Amino acid sequence: MNLEWHNKHPMPPRPTLEKRIEWHLDHAKNCACRPIPPTLKTKIQSLRKSSGNQTKRAT
Repeated sequence: MNLEWHNKHPMPPRPTLEKRIEWHLDHAKNCACRPIPPTLKTKIQSLRKSSGNQTKRAT
């Protein structure tokens, strides 16, 4: 767990879907303590398909 990253980047209280996606994608790049939740990962993939951006992948 990247405790330093977690301490500097807490999940905001009552985050919007956009903020949750942003936080989880940043988290996946900086810490391997847990994967992106499956429901959120599905939503990210759906948004990328609808925007035509399939070059980046949710981990």
